[in-house]
Amino acid sequence: MSETATSGPAGGILPGVLKLGGHVLKEKILRPGDIAIPMRKDEVSAAWLTEVLATGSPGAEVESFDLTDVDTGTTSRWKATIRYNEAGRAANLPEQLFAKTTLTFTQRLTQYLAHALPGEPGFFQYLRPELDIEAPRGYFGAADTRTGRSLTLLEDVGVTRDARFCTPLDRVTLEQMRDLLANMARWHGHYWKSPELGTRDWLKTPDAHFRNFDRLLGMKKRATVGLRRAPELVPDTLPPVQDQLYDACGRALLIAQQGPQTLLHGDPHIGNAYVCGDGRMGFTDWQLVMRGSWAFDVAYTITSGLEVEDRRNWERELLTFYIDRLHAAGGPALSFDGTWLAYRQQCLYPYFAWMITIGRSALMPKFQPDDVCRAIVHRTATAIMDLDALQAVGS
Repeated sequence: MSETATSGPAGGILPGVLKLGGHVLKEKILRPGDIAIPMRKDEVSAAWLTEVLATGSPGAEVESFDLTDVDTGTTSRWKATIRYNEAGRAANLPEQLFAKTTLTFTQRLTQYLAHALPGEPGFFQYLRPELDIEAPRGYFGAADTRTGRSLTLLEDVGVTRDARFCTPLDRVTLEQMRDLLANMARWHGHYWKSPELGTRDWLKTPDAHFRNFDRLLGMKKRATVGLRRAPELVPDTLPPVQDQLYDACGRALLIAQQGPQTLLHGDPHIGNAYVCGDGRMGFTDWQLVMRGSWAFDVAYTITSGLEVEDRRNWERELLTFYIDRLHAAGGPALSFDGTWLAYRQQCLYPYFAWMITIGRSALMPKFQPDDVCRAIVHRTATAIMDLDALQAVGS
């Protein structure tokens, strides 16, 4: 895989709008023929696919391919079916691919301002090849922060692994959550205190990510609007302390960037998980990959993924299980008391990350279906009150 410029955006929001708008307009007018990061279907060629997929396989070539649009959200997605010559077939090269691109101006601008453009391409280029985890394989990753163009070319696990993607509307069993945490422990353990993390400037800390999104979206205001629109989703004890919880969330994310750091998925809610045909659980959508405390990932997955009563009944057992799996994967032997405190501290962010989807302004994109947003807000709101998150961060 390859990657182009990955430095963060310079200047404020208006310069970013003007700069990216100029690039998009120029592309529409000039439609350059030599494109390093193809995003539109008519920009992809058999020669480019051969260069990307057949490097290291002498004589292998892409003979033909079919591209099919999938959907458009924070990124645009399409699927590819690849057909090779005899040498390519003999080399067992990938045939079913899934692409994520920043095709539209809004997608480019959102990713640019959130400092999120290089994360997923960088993960699949540099970090994923070192990991023995259940996640898609990556074949190409590139992001250009000057133009906002990006493309990540992945294994289509829906075909290759018969994967079914999860939603919070489906009950996650105890064994499935254990499998997700065991998978997570493997990447946490592998990159525990790894010097490599500090060499990747696109790996944000949770605190930096929170500040980026707050600057872009106005998270405190949007969460307040969300609470006004859907008060029935939260415990009665939450509205009087929401402002305190917001401030506590900021302190919790500072805690998450202190102490030993590891690789974080960054957005491991249950909608980014999948179950393979053989029952194994995995994670996709590494767009917000970060570095920081293991507890950020673990708390996000448990509190977003489990129904309230299941979480209450299983969370201590699950943390004990995670401690064991992390140690087996090369991480330290954490104490339960320290683990429990860190888990309680890091349960705050998922609530605010999802409440803003209900309190979004008319100009914000619709990130997820309403029923998904409401389910996760209810779960995470209940968790932060059950776990007394204010006390956990010293409020």
